[in-house]
Amino acid sequence: MIMNIFAPNLYLCAYHLREDDTEGKTHPLWLNCDRLLSHFTDTRLIPHIHHSEHRILLPPPQKQISFTLPNFPDMEGFIQPVQLQEDSYGVFLNIGYDDSNPANTVAIPVLEQFNPNHILPFPPSPYFLGQTLLLTLNLTPENQGLKGAELTELANQCYQALLNQKADPSRSGELFGSPIFEYGNPGEPDKSPHVLIWLFRDKNADEMLGKCFQLTFDLFFYRHKVSKAFQDSRQIYKQLKQYYLSLDPILDQIQEKIDTANPDPQDTTYLQNLKTQLKQLSADSLNYDRLLRKMKDFGTTININLNNYNDTIERICAKLGTDKEELSFWRYFGEETGPYFRVQIAANLSYFEQGTGLISQAVASIRAIVEIDQAQCDRQRQQAEKDYYQKQQDDNQKLQNRIQAVGVGIAAGAIFASTSGLIPQPWYFPNGQKMELHFIPPHPFLIGLLGSIICSVGAWLAAEALINRGKKQIG
Repeated sequence: MIMNIFAPNLYLCAYHLREDDTEGKTHPLWLNCDRLLSHFTDTRLIPHIHHSEHRILLPPPQKQISFTLPNFPDMEGFIQPVQLQEDSYGVFLNIGYDDSNPANTVAIPVLEQFNPNHILPFPPSPYFLGQTLLLTLNLTPENQGLKGAELTELANQCYQALLNQKADPSRSGELFGSPIFEYGNPGEPDKSPHVLIWLFRDKNADEMLGKCFQLTFDLFFYRHKVSKAFQDSRQIYKQLKQYYLSLDPILDQIQEKIDTANPDPQDTTYLQNLKTQLKQLSADSLNYDRLLRKMKDFGTTININLNNYNDTIERICAKLGTDKEELSFWRYFGEETGPYFRVQIAANLSYFEQGTGLISQAVASIRAIVEIDQAQCDRQRQQAEKDYYQKQQDDNQKLQNRIQAVGVGIAAGAIFASTSGLIPQPWYFPNGQKMELHFIPPHPFLIGLLGSIICSVGAWLAAEALINRGKKQIG
């Protein structure tokens, strides 16, 4: 059954980082706003943008741009750009019916007019922080008696008419005495936009919202900064998890190489592979630490903005003079959802920081193995060079011995040749008389041979002594 509602209003609260566009006139947020306005009116936001250091980005004293909707004469709207902190822009847009006109009771399908061509919600981007679509409407006298599942069905019909898709609320409750329904997953804001449908039972909720809307706008801002930080941290989580799970196979592979390796000074392939692996692990360690630092930064962002969120709740209570229990619906994010994000990131960091130790240990182990094996190879190489040098010396000595032996042989041959002519000669006295003795004297050949040998050996010993003395003096 299609039900009627009274004076529905749509509020868009969208937030975007400033990036590097200091003037702001070509900023994506303003471009998206003008695309939305083009479906309702000839009024545009960008021509009115005036960059300022203050929160309001319109020329003072102008605070908002009001416009009418020619195709929808019963509706009107306004848009207000805002600078938040130093790094963010926000926009607050309202389109809806005036609740002072009793004739503005409409059927739920009329809500399709708030989202022509399904331009809402704004498309996500890396610098887009998020958005909240707040649909407020007054229950008609026929709907005042609805309770429980009937109110949920009414909210679901409004959601489907507004966004052209079915969904069930993630949470429901009461705020300032009127039922409110929340749609969307705060952990995945890009896939599931944040939508609030608030069913006013009386004027009290509407008046309370009017008194604290600027603070409510800030509250949504801090909420989206927390959600965006957590969502971005999930991308870092996936990268860290992928690398962390790959650590064990990498370390096992390295250990296997170390266990089966036999360092060879003649083949440096093994050491080169280890050095290459060492360089890769060192580079991966830097990337891993960088990802951990980003995760910690997201945790810090969540802590800061979660504190800001809870402080804003306190300010709203102070402004309205109401108890915190009255804001339990909004407090849920600050006390349950946000802290869950914070705990989740802390758990991720505790888990993945073990990877830093594993990588550092692997790098240290490989570096030690490389140094040990390199030293062993160097010692083996030095010993091989020493053995080669000794072999060369031994070979040279053998050559010298051969040369000396050949020299001795040649000398012996020369001596024999020089004395061989004496073989047939008999002994004679100097006067030429033949010597007649009672004993046989040594033959002239033998005497000549013996004398030559004695002279040769004496000359060899004298030459060797002189050479050795010269070497000692040089040394």
